[in-house]
Amino acid sequence: MILRNIFRFFWVVALQVLLFNHIQFSGYINPYFYILFILLLPINTPAWLRLLSGFLIGYTIDIFSQSPGLHAAASVLIAFIQPHIISALKTKGDVDPAKEPKLAYMGFKWFINYSALLILIHHSFYFLLEVFRFSNFLDTLYRILLSSFITFIAILLSQLFNYKKPQ
Repeated sequence: MILRNIFRFFWVVALQVLLFNHIQFSGYINPYFYILFILLLPINTPAWLRLLSGFLIGYTIDIFSQSPGLHAAASVLIAFIQPHIISALKTKGDVDPAKEPKLAYMGFKWFINYSALLILIHHSFYFLLEVFRFSNFLDTLYRILLSSFITFIAILLSQLFNYKKPQ
C-alpha cells in the first residue's frame, strides 16, 4: 500500500508538471490533477501522515509552478477535511477503512459527490488565495468553476480507465 502511494505521488506530479500545467485557456482553465493523490489516500491514513502528504505534494507542485505556497496551502486544506467529507458521505453499507476511496470501491454516485466537493473546495481556496481580493470576483468564480470542472473530468476519466471491480 505504501509503495502504491509513493508511485502514485510521482505519477501525478509528473502528469501535472509535464501535461496539466501546460493546459490553459485564457487564464480560466487550469486543471490541477495532482489532487487525485489526496483524494485516493486510504481512509484510515493517520491525520499527521495525511497532512504531511498534502503538504509534500502541494509544495512539490509549488516548486515546479513557481507559486509561493498556494498549492501547499490548498492541498493541506483538503487533506485536513477529507475524513470529514468521507464521514458525511458514508453510505448505508460498511466502509472498510483500509481501502482507498476509489470509484470502483465506493461507487459512481459516491465518488462523484466526494471528488467534486473536494475539488471545488481546493480550487476555491487556491484561486481566492491567489487573487486575494474580491474585485473581479466573477472572473475568479469562472476560473474556479471551469478549472474545477476540467479537473473533475480528468480525475473521473483516470478512475474509469483504472476501474477494476472489487472482489
